[in-house]
Amino acid sequence: MGTAVVGVAGALLQHRLAARSRRWQREDALGKLKQTVYAEYLRSISASHGQAMAGERTRAEDARLHAATAEIEVLAGAAVSGPARELTTTVIDTHARIAAGDGVEETTVAAVNRRRLEVIALFKADLEIEP
Repeated sequence: MGTAVVGVAGALLQHRLAARSRRWQREDALGKLKQTVYAEYLRSISASHGQAMAGERTRAEDARLHAATAEIEVLAGAAVSGPARELTTTVIDTHARIAAGDGVEETTVAAVNRRRLEVIALFKADLEIEP
């Protein structure tokens, strides 16, 4: 009878350890996926800015930025995805105005950059990376 109890306890322990291992693997995979999407999002903002400054808006970076934003909305909570969506809208509008030569004020550009830095801080917190 004692052997049966030890066997059942061992099986339960193995099941619990396997479940914990699967959870860790899922969390690791999600973290890596988020890191990739966050990097693509930020790369698209930089490329869009470069296009705007050159006066050459192909809108391809806008599409990439929207795609990365959609992925963020699926992968991250509202505390991260909401500010990212708001930044996307602001970035696209501001870069379109810059490219059109509408004379965007430096304070506007600085405000957009501050919001970008705030979103980066949210990304780092979500990935548990030191600021």
